[in-house]
Amino acid sequence: MLNKTPKDKINPPALEVSKEIGFVTLVNGRETVVLCDINELNKSRDSDDSTRLPGGQIGAIVKIKVNKGFVFATVREIVRQEDSTGPVQHVSMHLDYLGQGVRAPYSPTGVSFDRGIADFPVPGQLVYEVSYDDLDSIFGVNDTNHFHIGTVYPQHVTPASIKTDNMLGKHFAVLGSTGTGKSCTVALLIHRIVERMPKGHIIILDPHNEYAAAFSDCGMHFDISNLRLPYWMMNFEEHVEMFIGNRRSLEREVEIDILRRCIYAARLDAATGLQAEKITVNSPIPYKLSFLREYLDNNMGKLNNPDKLAPFLRLKAKIDELRGDVRFSFMFSGMLAHDNLKDVIKNLLRFPVDNKPVTTIDLSGVPSEIVNVVVSMISRLVFDFAVWSKGENSRPILLICEEAHRYVPTSEDTVFRSAKKAIERIAKEGRKYGVSLGLVSQRPADVSESALSQCGTIFAMRMNNERDQRFVAAVMPEGSKGSLAALSSLQNREALVVGEGVRAPVRVLLDKLDEFKRPSGGNPAYSEDWQREIEDDSFVIDTIENWRNQGR
Repeated sequence: MLNKTPKDKINPPALEVSKEIGFVTLVNGRETVVLCDINELNKSRDSDDSTRLPGGQIGAIVKIKVNKGFVFATVREIVRQEDSTGPVQHVSMHLDYLGQGVRAPYSPTGVSFDRGIADFPVPGQLVYEVSYDDLDSIFGVNDTNHFHIGTVYPQHVTPASIKTDNMLGKHFAVLGSTGTGKSCTVALLIHRIVERMPKGHIIILDPHNEYAAAFSDCGMHFDISNLRLPYWMMNFEEHVEMFIGNRRSLEREVEIDILRRCIYAARLDAATGLQAEKITVNSPIPYKLSFLREYLDNNMGKLNNPDKLAPFLRLKAKIDELRGDVRFSFMFSGMLAHDNLKDVIKNLLRFPVDNKPVTTIDLSGVPSEIVNVVVSMISRLVFDFAVWSKGENSRPILLICEEAHRYVPTSEDTVFRSAKKAIERIAKEGRKYGVSLGLVSQRPADVSESALSQCGTIFAMRMNNERDQRFVAAVMPEGSKGSLAALSSLQNREALVVGEGVRAPVRVLLDKLDEFKRPSGGNPAYSEDWQREIEDDSFVIDTIENWRNQGR
């Protein structure tokens, strides 16, 4: 449909009028109500005409003839009309507006579609079924700023297009219950983006090690065996969470004050070639942990009251613990005191891309007590680098946060305080600096509304929980509320896509990825596995070894 011949240009397509199915009885700013003859609707549904799409079902698209073309709308609700005598003859269809199409003779479909309504229908105007050309004019765009993710409900012939710049430039979210295909949807989106833009910069925070297999051909994988996040990259808030924790007490405030003076002195001592007045406790300047111990020892020696030694001793003990715990070696090994920030940025943010635009970071092996700090550091690294990078070589970056309800929860009283703060900052300010955010969650009601409401495009998959449905309805972009009617009835691999990334709210059957491009997660096959005996128990020994060595 996209490449017309010269003959098509000489004889442009006419604005087709399809089969009439009813007429308008009520109009307001939110919806239109249409009276339809039930026999005519049934004829359309039973018809063999492959050029028209029946309108008498939930989610179907219809069009209303107006002075300047057609108003397109989706069927949200169908209500029977009780006639005075005999069986039911008519139904009322409640429609939600999609947008308006006007005659465009030289476009491939003959129709130019725009969101918003310039010419509202009035009672008495006729309602028609739509054709495939109509759907192509709304959803089937295919150019360098679009990519296809599936086909449009219900016939699944018209390709569903996503507007690349709009989706990435204004953040997006993938939401749905467990098992509906969220991870596969994320993998599909990233593969389609990479196919269009192979020089991208995409980071996935992967708490379950699902995505390494999906991007083995176009990504770099990091886990605690090869991840290097120097401790000195932490800002002061992250230092507090790492060295002191979240306990509430008067002594904690004393420790925070000591640690602040300690970190500032360490950075100031290590800074060479920098103006002292520009050094802060948050400056990413490498310092040695040994300096912290010396500083603490020197200040302890100046105290006359032994009762005031406890905060210093606790900090010293924590420093020694972190240095000696092999689980923290990716942050606290001896070599990390060197200034390797350039290498960290190049590796994680993919500069240069080198045919691997995707970075997957496996968080499953990170000790639970410091996952918050690691997520915060990575998120802040992405944002701060974007803020300070300028010139022709600066590039947009996409950060995808799986299990977003863990790191950006609604609760303020959370151990993930610094991670929440870093991700919410990207949600609110990232678009100004070229940082895009993708939030993925099976529990959207537990995700910070402050972050989720900033997502301009939402991929909503099946949700059976009414609390989640209400929350998603609250953060849906304006004009998308009617699309939620089908949320609990979606099949696996189906999604409602609404917001800035699509020309109109659309129900999509997502493309099926090849096996080697899918995330490694999945449900165990109980019906098969529990019928086979384990003959070799050596895997128990291997499992114990992995467990003890903290590695797979």
